[in-house]
Amino acid sequence: MTLAPLQLEKTFAEAARLVERFRRAEGFRRYLAERRLLVTAAGAVLLATALGCAAALVVFVAELHPLLALPGLVLAPFVLLGSAFVQGYVLLSWLERRALERALRRRLPGIVAVPWGLAGLFVLLPLALLAAVSPAVAAVLLAAAALTPAAFARFDRP
Repeated sequence: MTLAPLQLEKTFAEAARLVERFRRAEGFRRYLAERRLLVTAAGAVLLATALGCAAALVVFVAELHPLLALPGLVLAPFVLLGSAFVQGYVLLSWLERRALERALRRRLPGIVAVPWGLAGLFVLLPLALLAAVSPAVAAVLLAAAALTPAAFARFDRP
């Protein structure tokens, strides 16, 4: 099995560059500091979604067979960290883009790059499992995740 479609090395390298840009870019840090409440709320949604993804794995495999609960519990922290990483990467990339657009006073072409291989493995698949075991919880998390950018943009004041 190859991990090439996941683009691990590329994604981790880009995440490291994003963190370095955050450390060096005073404007980006200021942008986030001025919107601390909005960033915290977005982070809470991110964390809830990551926890839901990890819990879904455990519940789903345990319902298949009780002996699968242990492997599910062993894999849950990886799903939690992977989901938080992917979502955090996308969120910080999106926030960096918003900060740049604000500083430049113009829209930038293109969209935020999403590492789809990792997103599929650590977010989309676990959310599908969550929808299978608890459709109501999955619906709430999906709605919260989908509404977060819109709410952020709505309450983001210059």
